[in-house]
Amino acid sequence: MKLISVNIQNNLHNKTILEFLKKENADVVCLQELLEEDFNLYKKELNYDGVFRLWRYIKHSSCPELIGRKEGIAIFAKNIVDQGSIFHIGKEENVLKSLDEYMSNEKFQNNNAFVWATVKSKDGNLFKIITTHIPVTKDGLSTPYQLNLVDKLLKKLKSQGEFILCGDMNAPRGYETFSRLANVYKDNIPLEYKTSLDQNLHRVCGLQLMVDGLFTTPNYTASNVKLIDGVSDHMAIIATITKK
Repeated sequence: MKLISVNIQNNLHNKTILEFLKKENADVVCLQELLEEDFNLYKKELNYDGVFRLWRYIKHSSCPELIGRKEGIAIFAKNIVDQGSIFHIGKEENVLKSLDEYMSNEKFQNNNAFVWATVKSKDGNLFKIITTHIPVTKDGLSTPYQLNLVDKLLKKLKSQGEFILCGDMNAPRGYETFSRLANVYKDNIPLEYKTSLDQNLHRVCGLQLMVDGLFTTPNYTASNVKLIDGVSDHMAIIATITKK
């Protein structure tokens, strides 16, 4: 089964991303920073089933017109047989508040979730896919908030059985937050890759941080893993997933 995961940076690269996804024709596509308003666009353009989880209003952006809009995470696949999402920090009702109320209190803004989908492959096998987006920290440092968030994420993931986990972890490989994930699940990004940030499209040139992840539990194998640039400010992860 072919899987793609990429942070699409809201709507700044929609044309390029959609062209890329159509060309690659993956069985499963996991997106981070997808605008709520664009979810149906992607479903229609890709002709896939889809599941979306809103998790925050945009507070900061290099594009002022994006501030105040809603973004989330999504999984698209050719055949989704089951789906769901779980908040491991905060709760859904926080992101359903009006923008003014959401911005008025930091406790409404501390939310994080993952979305999951059980996908049937062409040969009838079932694959459980999970994607998430961990909040960014200054210089990628493992802050107490980020570590607490990941600990709560790991606790919730224990109930999910066997799965493939991918997404924008905002936790550089080699730092404590990333290590807490890699100590439990297999890190499948080849060590030859030193960064997953696109050196031409990311707002900060030269950053060498491996912040996007592809993790598996023992029942799954990821092979032919590669990172593709030129599609968004983060490189896209492409992999072949098989069951043992």
